[in-house]
Amino acid sequence: DNWMWPRHTGDFSVFRVYSDRDGQPAEYSKDNVPYAAPAHLTVSLKGYKPGSFAMIIGFPGSTERYKTSYEIDYTLGTDNPNRIFIRGERQKLMMEDMLASDEVRIQYASKYAMSSNYWKNSIGESRGLKKLKVRDTKLATEKRFTEWVNADPARKEKYGEALPLIRKAVEGRAPYMDRLQYFSETLLRGTEIIQAAGIARPLVGKDNRLDSSKLESVKKKLEAFYKDYSPSTDRKIAKRMFGILRDSIAPEHLPSSFVVIEEQFGGDVDAYVDYVYDNSAFADRSRAKALLASPTVEALLNDPAYKMRREVVKTYNALIDPINSFSEDFARGHRLYVAGLMEMDADRVFYPDANFTMRLTYGQVLPYEPQDAVSYNYFTTLDGVIAKEDPENAYEFSVPEKLKELYRTKDYGPYAEKGVLHVGFISNNDITGGNSGSPVMNAKGQLIGLAFDGNWEAMSGDIAFEPALQRTISVDIRYVLFIIDKYAGATRLIDEMTIVR
Repeated sequence: DNWMWPRHTGDFSVFRVYSDRDGQPAEYSKDNVPYAAPAHLTVSLKGYKPGSFAMIIGFPGSTERYKTSYEIDYTLGTDNPNRIFIRGERQKLMMEDMLASDEVRIQYASKYAMSSNYWKNSIGESRGLKKLKVRDTKLATEKRFTEWVNADPARKEKYGEALPLIRKAVEGRAPYMDRLQYFSETLLRGTEIIQAAGIARPLVGKDNRLDSSKLESVKKKLEAFYKDYSPSTDRKIAKRMFGILRDSIAPEHLPSSFVVIEEQFGGDVDAYVDYVYDNSAFADRSRAKALLASPTVEALLNDPAYKMRREVVKTYNALIDPINSFSEDFARGHRLYVAGLMEMDADRVFYPDANFTMRLTYGQVLPYEPQDAVSYNYFTTLDGVIAKEDPENAYEFSVPEKLKELYRTKDYGPYAEKGVLHVGFISNNDITGGNSGSPVMNAKGQLIGLAFDGNWEAMSGDIAFEPALQRTISVDIRYVLFIIDKYAGATRLIDEMTIVR
């Protein structure tokens, strides 16, 4: 139920910070103590009601609320479809092996979640942009802007090139960005043996001399890599990724590995991939360990996976300069366009896009109606967690036995509201990627939840904020405390908090 409401995942993490006895930063020591901050949030067990004030402080990533119709066209026509297709194919193969092996499931659970998170976001974003007719709104604004500019010679001189510059840049860089995305998604991100070979890259120093000073660091990073690596899974995925790339990109734009595939393997992608995995030291922990026991530059440069990575990276990097050649026009066009909009609509308050800096958003706890005859409440409960359990889909909807026992006995401690344990709630706060984990506070500045998601109907929110639909999904702090206290028995952590009942 990622990106969905009703949501029954109570996402949270707890970090306990330690210091020396004087409250100063220190290396690990058994004498260190939990850090006592000079100020901290009070935790409220009083809950919320429809219309309750809610504010969130955090570090959102970035938004693109001033995108033009040209950029919307690229998002809907190329960027999102590419990501949805390639990641979808890769995730299907990952899930096949995850369901067939507990070991692979553990190794790939995080990788699958990270990949599917933005994959599903892209699906929802495209859906939202189309449903809300965002492109039509952008076109109407651009038409009004153009008419306003052309109505005055001084304005035409000042802002006349704004939209043409943006269009020229977006359309000019599009074929290069398309290929860049394919190389990134299929090979640099999608084929793990390439990542393993990349970890060893620092060993080859200037003039192709071995840099022994990097050896221990490379060994540690590769050991961590192989802990969560299934060679057979990666080999299977690599065959699909190479196949997708060959079928999607013109031959003259492919890495030289594909020349090898044609000339030495008769165009058989699978045979080439098998050759690489059968002969590369990076396809197996023990072989990589043997290579690094006495590494040589010659062995690295002749390794099939290392050679493949060099060719892919060379092809990828060759696209950077053509893309960057449009950056100046794009940036200038956007500066002029936004400046012109602000002058054209002088009475409107323009807020800046999120840019990874600290932001505060305030709003209310509110339900919403995503479509005709559908109304969503503003909170979910443990009842829904239990109801959503699905033995046939244990990867997504498994419920631990202890949680079910606490539910059966209604052993909720002081964290329930009128005998009901809330799990999540929604508010109309404006957040985006990067805000996950941000504190949600009431009007008194007391902690009532942790923001961690947005709703499916408003996945287009980074481009167009829709107040009637946009909702922040947060885990209720009372559910967090219930899990820490009643489920995990970590009462010592509860004792360290300042709680208002």
